[in-house]
Amino acid sequence: MKWGFKSIRRIVVVLGLAVLAIYYVNRPFAGEGKAIQADVAELEQTSLSAHLEAPIIPGQNLLWCATFQLAWNELCTLAGEDLHFRDREPEMVAVLNKKSTTRNDVDAESYVAIAGFVRNDVFGQIERQVEARFHGEFVPRYVPPKTLTPRPQDIVAYACLFKNLEFETPFERIDQPLVFRGTPVPCFGVDEEYKSSQAKILEQILILDYQTENDFVIELMTKSKGDRLILAKVTPGETLAETIEAIGRRIAVSEPIQAGACDVLNVPKCDFDLTRHFTELEGLNLTVQNATFADDLTILSALQNVRFEMNEKGVRLRSESHMSIGCGGPMTPESPHIMIFDKPFLVVLQRRDRETPYFAMWVDNAELLVQWVLVVLRRNAVESLNKTRTS
Repeated sequence: MKWGFKSIRRIVVVLGLAVLAIYYVNRPFAGEGKAIQADVAELEQTSLSAHLEAPIIPGQNLLWCATFQLAWNELCTLAGEDLHFRDREPEMVAVLNKKSTTRNDVDAESYVAIAGFVRNDVFGQIERQVEARFHGEFVPRYVPPKTLTPRPQDIVAYACLFKNLEFETPFERIDQPLVFRGTPVPCFGVDEEYKSSQAKILEQILILDYQTENDFVIELMTKSKGDRLILAKVTPGETLAETIEAIGRRIAVSEPIQAGACDVLNVPKCDFDLTRHFTELEGLNLTVQNATFADDLTILSALQNVRFEMNEKGVRLRSESHMSIGCGGPMTPESPHIMIFDKPFLVVLQRRDRETPYFAMWVDNAELLVQWVLVVLRRNAVESLNKTRTS
């Protein structure tokens, strides 16, 4: 059987599509209307840091959100001191203890941060504060399970952040994909072909500092006057913090201008839901001077989730972090309550709203108790009668 060129090409195309299908099915993938949802440990080119001093590595995405630092700060406040650990301390501990991000960096309407003891109903406090702050608009997904910290002296720290920054006028959905480092991706912004409908969109673009097409800083204005959405195409510093500081210095001395009719804007869409377990902290034994803290506390769970979406309508961010701190060793089972009435006891029948009972009995001997021997005799008699009837 001879294979024609068309047949061979068809087979190659089918095999190629099959390979692509297998590739995308077996990896986290964000398409239109579908967020990439993954544990960061599953991703080869993305990391989620607990602090801003993480190094920027060429070819790697690097994320940070304030919630883990806010939860950490609450734990330090509860302890009355910085957090430290007995056996070893990852480098991130020293950075987190700097508390470079605090409550003052977030508006009170957008977050909840709390740390407390199980004995003081910390789980109830979290639930009530989140409901009071967001009135059902934000539903927590990453409050730690109560089974991790069942003892009264156990501790839970939790923080969440919710922002929904909409554009007054939605940007244009660009028909042609933006090729980002060789990969075509959907984008939004302002198309090259000017239309009168773009006038209001252009008013939302503030050019903060423009050097070249590969070196500029802009701000996209949203409905929220108290928030800024800044995008910068720049050469990064060594760390996320250094890069942000450098951009801040540029903004401080710049003279912003409004985007004009000839300007073009293409911004890649983002849509992801990522979780990181801080395994470098989990299992560490806490050591504090505070006498109200138990001496066997260990970080059992340390987690952060970041859900972020950016498109032509605006930016939506929700993040949660928690740390569960309890007994790190095998749980000592509680002493069972042995309740065997084999000695004198009292029986009382009483209305719930009355002090005087309507029946009481003190049992000091077995005379009024059902006798086991009588139960056995009766049972045997019934069984013998049944056998006689069936035979």
